[in-house]
Amino acid sequence: MAVLRQLALLLWKNYTLQKRKVLVTVLELFLPLLFSGILIWLRLKIQSENVPNATIYPGQSIQELPLFFTFPPPGDTWELAYIPSHSDAAKTVTETVRRALVINMRVRSFPSEKDFEDYIRYDNRSSSVLAAVVFEHPFNHSKEPLPLAVKYHLRFSYTRRNYMWTQTGSFFLKETEGWHTTSLFPLFPNPGPREPASPDGGEPGEKLG
Repeated sequence: MAVLRQLALLLWKNYTLQKRKVLVTVLELFLPLLFSGILIWLRLKIQSENVPNATIYPGQSIQELPLFFTFPPPGDTWELAYIPSHSDAAKTVTETVRRALVINMRVRSFPSEKDFEDYIRYDNRSSSVLAAVVFEHPFNHSKEPLPLAVKYHLRFSYTRRNYMWTQTGSFFLKETEGWHTTSLFPLFPNPGPREPASPDGGEPGEKLG
């Protein structure tokens, strides 16, 4: 019986508080109903699209580059960097890549990865760098050949180089957005293919072929 009296006292207390604040009570009852009604209305208004067939894209030729490569960066030409600069083998590989791309591009070398990072940070001309090839080999002298198992990594710009030619988003958004390499999925995923109108993949770009 004591438990029932305590429950009755608690209900009476809550009822008294709610009665003294009529507006708050009305909002507490009305807002959940309002939000639920909005969700139901949106669900009824949005029409689903039935896509019975898979999206099949045409094949892409590795001899053709995306359109934005034909437009040089502001006031200059694209640059392809390589590291280390004292290796003739690294230079030969990078020059071969430059010729294979068949676009207006020049090769720039750096003694170390630290020098390359300083160039990117402090030199205004670094906006022309498309990518850097870093060969992970000491190369004791300039004529030393590449090892049989070549280890290298590519350094791309934080800014997507095709941000001016993408179909979505604004110029400033794409410049500051970055690659989001820590994310497994887009921040705002859409149903279906990510870029349904772009056979070459569309965003995030920087695709060479």
